[in-house]
Amino acid sequence: ITADNTSNNDTTCDVVERHLHQRHIYSFNPSQHHLPCLAHVLNLGIIKIMSFITKMGSLETATAIWEFNPT
Repeated sequence: ITADNTSNNDTTCDVVERHLHQRHIYSFNPSQHHLPCLAHVLNLGIIKIMSFITKMGSLETATAIWEFNPT
């Protein structure tokens, strides 16, 4: 099952496992068969990186304002 990393997807995998076990199918393991969506994982990583870059830019702007000397 490919999905993002929200907890309701973990719950869904657990429910699928229970239903399969009721039918005597034991080959499904939620921790092995739940794959995070690569596009979603990349998006989370890019957001984290962009957040860091934005903070660096804000710090540089604040420093430039304090160091500005109009004379």
